[in-house]
Amino acid sequence: MHARSAATIVTNDVPPRSLLRRIGRGLFAIPLAIWVFLEEWVWDEMLAFMAWIGKLPPVHWAETQIAKLPPYAALIAFVIPAAVLLPFKLAAFWLIAHGHAIYGFWVFVIAKIVGTAFLARIFSLTKPALLTISWFKRAYLAITGWKERLYAYVRALPAYQRLRESAHNAKLRIKAWWREMFGHPQ
Repeated sequence: MHARSAATIVTNDVPPRSLLRRIGRGLFAIPLAIWVFLEEWVWDEMLAFMAWIGKLPPVHWAETQIAKLPPYAALIAFVIPAAVLLPFKLAAFWLIAHGHAIYGFWVFVIAKIVGTAFLARIFSLTKPALLTISWFKRAYLAITGWKERLYAYVRALPAYQRLRESAHNAKLRIKAWWREMFGHPQ
């Protein structure tokens, strides 16, 4: 019996495989979630900006034509911004690889923002047509489902909850300070 308990002690000292998997998933999920959160934030901001630009008569006309496209033509319109900006992103990596990290970084950021702006707007215009393509709809649902599971996982992390609570408390303190300094607007 004593030998059995010693074996149990030894196996309990080694973390179970599932614990290692959870730690690895957490280490991978957090930076990935930050990237996805940033990507969606840029997407939402650029979508709002592009909708504002879409009010201009020639842009509105072009957007109306894009929204009328049949499914596979809509797919081509959706892919074009990514294809056009790919050489700029590759150039950014080339600059970084050749010792021009700052220039490469800015080329990449600008290409990412511009690409996201066009991609977000074109997707919003072509989404109904794109979702009629069965493989596209399956991919879209898989990606959005994966994203929601990732968000739920990150939101459940104690560190995320503490950070969110700290951000909320800081916001309340700033509002209280503002009211104290400048009075409550009526």
